[in-house]
Amino acid sequence: MKKEEQEKHFGWKWFVILGVLAILILGIWVMFFSYAKCETWSCFNNHLENCDRVKFVGGTSMIFEYVVKGISDGECEVDVQLLQGELNNKELAELEMRKMTCMLPEGVVMIPESDIGNCHGMLKEGLQDLVIEKLHSYLVQNLGRINLEVLGVPEAD
Repeated sequence: MKKEEQEKHFGWKWFVILGVLAILILGIWVMFFSYAKCETWSCFNNHLENCDRVKFVGGTSMIFEYVVKGISDGECEVDVQLLQGELNNKELAELEMRKMTCMLPEGVVMIPESDIGNCHGMLKEGLQDLVIEKLHSYLVQNLGRINLEVLGVPEAD
């Protein structure tokens, strides 16, 4: 009879220990690995100002996913992923699903990709390539006009 009581007591003891362990692991996961989710820019900006961990999907012509990772080396680390580029722009469509990491000053609220100099990653490189290509095509298209302006020749009306 005593042996049966010991086996029952032993089973409950392990059940309680495993339950406490599961709650502890869940608590640690929530503290270190989970992100709050925002639906509005104001919610995202509030989390960004404090550099709190948050995920947000936003944008108008281009849709980005922003993930605030937290403070790293005194700056706020934000991952930016392009989910959808402008629908009529083939070059931007090629950059979809690329990411970059932006390091923002702590306490500053700004759109992370607005100062691309603070970012690094494949998305940054792709966006820079697009800007260079557009600048090059603008210069080629307007080279004659620019030369005339430099030489001081008036335009013919």
